[in-house]
Amino acid sequence: MISQVAWLYHQKGLTQQQIAEHLNISRARVIKLLAEAVDEGIVRITVNSPYLGTFELEGRLCDAFGLQEAIIVASSNDPERLKHSLGSAGASYLERSLSQGDILGTAWGTTIYAVARQLQPRRLLPNLTVVQLIGGLSTIEGANSLDVAKVIADKYGASYLGLFAPAVVDSRSIRDTLLSDHNIRRVFGIAQRATKALIGIGTPNLSSSLANTGFASPAALQDVAAKRGVGELVGRFFDIHGQPVESELDHRTISLPLDDVREIPCVIAVAGGPSKVQAILGAIRGKYVDVLITDEDTAYSLLHLGAEIEPPPNLKEKQGS
Repeated sequence: MISQVAWLYHQKGLTQQQIAEHLNISRARVIKLLAEAVDEGIVRITVNSPYLGTFELEGRLCDAFGLQEAIIVASSNDPERLKHSLGSAGASYLERSLSQGDILGTAWGTTIYAVARQLQPRRLLPNLTVVQLIGGLSTIEGANSLDVAKVIADKYGASYLGLFAPAVVDSRSIRDTLLSDHNIRRVFGIAQRATKALIGIGTPNLSSSLANTGFASPAALQDVAAKRGVGELVGRFFDIHGQPVESELDHRTISLPLDDVREIPCVIAVAGGPSKVQAILGAIRGKYVDVLITDEDTAYSLLHLGAEIEPPPNLKEKQGS
């Protein structure tokens, strides 16, 4: 009877109820027989899709790096096209993952702003709170952390908490004074309770957006690179193993510390392109990323580089926990 039920369902196209009536058995019995047909190899289910390779690659990334989820888009030699694709994928993920009561922390960057711009919410989330994780920069329009947070909050009809302070100031004493302000302390207190975060991943290259926006001077970036810094998130730098890189710039930055970022239950990183591979690997190894949205070429490079560069023994055990 198993083969007969399988043939009627898969070949003839009868519904489970029609098969039950035709064979004078219960629908529950039909469901059980269909499951047995698969278990016994009578029916083999295959998926024929051009996206199969992508799904497999996403699974490999999750297995290799302990990610909650990976989403991969097509690679492109055109940076703007790649940014658009990453932004679209990030917007889709954000839309399906945000819920009432969430506290969403947001960073900055052109890719993150592409996510915000491409959001097309299907419902309002008035009990969502969007909070900045890093201060602002007056030199960039749109990609500023304030703009990113406000666009997302406006689209969801959500609450918005702005961090009305610069991302970087002239001295450590100025930073300490600003951090003592009760309004700024309140924003950081809420940011530390974030349930999700949307971040980009930068690099300390002299041609990077960190230099172009005025966040860091060439000398400051060279100092970070000299200390083996390869990546940045929320204005904080780290090495290839995800360990924080302390620099003079770090003492002038107003943003959530990396240890606090790591404590956020779901950090969504949107980044791609060949220049970002080392930075993304460092962010993953530092356990700052839970969901990675990247492109296919970058994904393969991450797997290759991750296998090539092993963490030091003292960090390997820590990162595996």
